[in-house]
Amino acid sequence: MQARENLQAILEYLPMRVRKNLQEMPEQKLCQIQEIRLRCCRPAGIVTNGQEQAIKPECIITPEEIMKCFQAVCSYSVYSYEQELAEGYITIKGGCRVGICGTAVRNNKKIQCLKYISSLNFRIAGEWTGIAENLWRQTTGSILLTGTVASGKTTYLRDLCRLIGNRHRTALIDERGELASMQKGKPLHDVGFMTDVLDGYPRDAGILTALRVLNPEYIICDEISTQEDVEALLQASGCGIKLIASCHAGSLEELRSRIVIKPLLEKQIFQYCVFLKNRNLETIRRLT
Repeated sequence: MQARENLQAILEYLPMRVRKNLQEMPEQKLCQIQEIRLRCCRPAGIVTNGQEQAIKPECIITPEEIMKCFQAVCSYSVYSYEQELAEGYITIKGGCRVGICGTAVRNNKKIQCLKYISSLNFRIAGEWTGIAENLWRQTTGSILLTGTVASGKTTYLRDLCRLIGNRHRTALIDERGELASMQKGKPLHDVGFMTDVLDGYPRDAGILTALRVLNPEYIICDEISTQEDVEALLQASGCGIKLIASCHAGSLEELRSRIVIKPLLEKQIFQYCVFLKNRNLETIRRLT
């Protein structure tokens, strides 16, 4: 598990007094932190077990601290991250994602960048080796992981990739850099020795590239969200490739109500739907 190491890496980006307050916390509480939230002119907060609380009520974050932290996250080159900022997040060391809020700069309806940064949310990634072993023993074939925000979808996907990639040719489409956390061509997380990582590829383009050049037995990707994603998955399934993917849904009813997911369910692309909650395996539903 690398969550503790990733927390230490995140501390380097934070204002000194926030860092000091966190370092004074008991080790047991530090290990439970899932997110660190900085909001302009409001107390710095932490999220544990899905619940947010102020680190200290008097620890009010100033606009200057927000800007310094933001610049550090951008490696002091904001223009280099315009594309990521338009998506609302930047992925930093260890696969940790920093959600960024501010005023949108738009061209018609398209967001080009952000200005006047108002809040930052550091989500602490962790490599929980072995967490998906029980799931993998109970399933064979294509799997759709579902859950709400912070339910453990990325954590389970990463460990499934490790398990599958140690046995089968696997293509990992890591659009946001959270699963493998590539650094100069080297994955910082264990994703299996037979896994090829398409880092930074849009999901649909990565899936189609894997089909053309990698001859995978499995394709793994996260957060199905667009019609293009669905069309690429349908094409991969038609080639006999097994698929492991995730999407947002808190229940089977919510999943079935998602218009973008309906074609995948109707064509029975996935044999199993797995519901996660608080990084725990809640339910496995056989779909076919």
